[in-house]
Amino acid sequence: MQNFEPTGAAAAMPGSAVPQIKRRLVISACLLIPLFYLGLGAAFGLPLPPFLTGDNAMWCGIVQLVLTVPVCWLNRSYFINGCKSIRAPGPDTLVALSSGAALVYGIIAIFTQDAPQELFLPSAAAILIFAAACQLLEVRFKAQAMAPLHSLAERIPETACVLRSRQQYTVPLNEVAVGDIFLIRPGDVMPVDGVVIDGETTVDESALTGAAAPVAKHKGSTVYAATANQGGALICRATRIGPDSTAAQLVHTVQTTAAAKVPLSSLADKVRSVFVPAVIGIACVVLIIWLLLGQSFAFALARAISVLAVSSPCVLALAASAAIMSGASVGARHGIVFKTAASLQSIGTLHTAVLDKAGTITNGEPEVVTIVGTRSVPAKFLLGMAAGLESQSQDPLARAVMRKAAAENIKLSAVKDVTILDGQGLTGKMAGKVMAGGSAEFIAAQCELTPDLQQAGEQLAADGIAPLYFSLDGHAAGLIGVADAVKPASKAALDALKALGLDVILLTGDSRTNADRIAAQVGLDDAHVVSGLAPAELEAELRRLQTNGPAAMIGSTSAAAALACADVGIGMGAEPLPAADVMLLRDDLADAAAAVRISRAVDARIAQNTRMALVYSVLLPLLAAGVLYPLNFVLHPIDSVILMTLFVAWLLSGTARLNSFDPKPASQSEPQKEPAE
Repeated sequence: MQNFEPTGAAAAMPGSAVPQIKRRLVISACLLIPLFYLGLGAAFGLPLPPFLTGDNAMWCGIVQLVLTVPVCWLNRSYFINGCKSIRAPGPDTLVALSSGAALVYGIIAIFTQDAPQELFLPSAAAILIFAAACQLLEVRFKAQAMAPLHSLAERIPETACVLRSRQQYTVPLNEVAVGDIFLIRPGDVMPVDGVVIDGETTVDESALTGAAAPVAKHKGSTVYAATANQGGALICRATRIGPDSTAAQLVHTVQTTAAAKVPLSSLADKVRSVFVPAVIGIACVVLIIWLLLGQSFAFALARAISVLAVSSPCVLALAASAAIMSGASVGARHGIVFKTAASLQSIGTLHTAVLDKAGTITNGEPEVVTIVGTRSVPAKFLLGMAAGLESQSQDPLARAVMRKAAAENIKLSAVKDVTILDGQGLTGKMAGKVMAGGSAEFIAAQCELTPDLQQAGEQLAADGIAPLYFSLDGHAAGLIGVADAVKPASKAALDALKALGLDVILLTGDSRTNADRIAAQVGLDDAHVVSGLAPAELEAELRRLQTNGPAAMIGSTSAAAALACADVGIGMGAEPLPAADVMLLRDDLADAAAAVRISRAVDARIAQNTRMALVYSVLLPLLAAGVLYPLNFVLHPIDSVILMTLFVAWLLSGTARLNSFDPKPASQSEPQKEPAE
């Protein structure tokens, strides 16, 4: 199990209350069956035991009372909460009043000489039971929506294998500290977040990010708690543990988002102080009107109780909160974390998607894109020679050459006596021959550059690709072009954002030449590229774009300032970004379009739920008050609570369809709609 304790609204998994509510509901329902038979049997002509009829009719009422009292006791929380919230009345207040009024009337009627056939005791019990049924439906819905997060939390092992003094020790997870070295064997689940310091493997991160394909890990890679090792052994250093781990933060953030009050829910809270007293007042008016119209007190009381039983301010709030909970859960399953309910809703209303370049559209680090050898120095030999020389440098371009050689399985040449000249290049000796690498000016001082190499280098520079020139033994050996390469999926991701109606803009501090090269590869024209921006200018440009409508900034750590000033900040990668409102854990730009689809599906469901909730909140109380009595149609109090329960069940079952919503349709050109009813 996890070694963290979520706080606040996310302190407990929602399914924990289900057994208790279910047990209370089953016992109450068993008592309600004979209570219904006795209470309504006479009205429908059902045969009753002789000792409960005729002169013994009072005993029939007493037996009903004996059956009703345990139901009231089992569901006493409604009365307790209703009394506690009398100054700020809520749904429990209406349940307590309607059930309590029916109970008090039944007790008084039992001991009167002209006791009516209906004592309302079955209604008193039924109101409590169906209120508990609505509560069970809501709790089970929450448990279903949050089930993937529960599974993620349970994946984290209870122990970890740590290395101390070159010995292996299996310790409880709460004894692992930041900086500890831990061992991950094949098949193990990561206990904490860490950095690989030795070993290579592939890791299944689907439980955390939704990524279907395993992710390769090597020295320097980050591993996350709750992900499963599928290959070789790893030795890692712990970086984030307990509640600070990515998995723990994901669970806590999504639960908090799901439990947060959304605008409609907040509106329900604001009107509750007016709504509930108004319902109580309406029930009293209904009672008085029917008495003035000459109806019996029992008839008038039944109408008033029905109004109380069928009215609830929580229906409007549930219309929004259930959809938000499902949307947050769907996002988490696909590696999309909405930090707040407001961000989940607002991302669907965006007008503009502003993108940073490095780490967003591109890989964020230089890569070798071309190798130009000479007749005497073939491309493969040049790469091995260059990698051997650049292995002594920490420059990002040098690391790109090293990665390319490793990917091509090329053996590095042995280079000695390396000298690094900052800002120019470096020299060394290979098999007694002097070799050098660096800028065109630096290599031109070492040898004569051939016209074809000069032309190739100038063309690469014009395309925004940095050329690294090399010489060997006083002769030109070739050049290697290095650039920040575009991610393979970036163009499709931008096309998906455009298909959703968003205006996609690239903002970068890079040169116009390089920006145009990137834009051409992802399908952006000149009007949608702004380059050469300083950090302060980037924020100013973003604010200018916001005048056209809500704008999102999509980027990684380098764009933190811009993320903070955007209407919605969308961060890339699993590293914590406090300024981001939405996190794409898979570092996949396509997930930005998926987040928009989730938001729009949630908004569509909220709109539909709200329309039906408003119709219910107006129509049902009118029917309960008896407006159709001239047509011989009235709602019994039991009918009222049954209708309320059926409405809540319909609302939640419709909203539950969001749990199976796929925000990444096979055709990225057409945004997927919410599942139909």
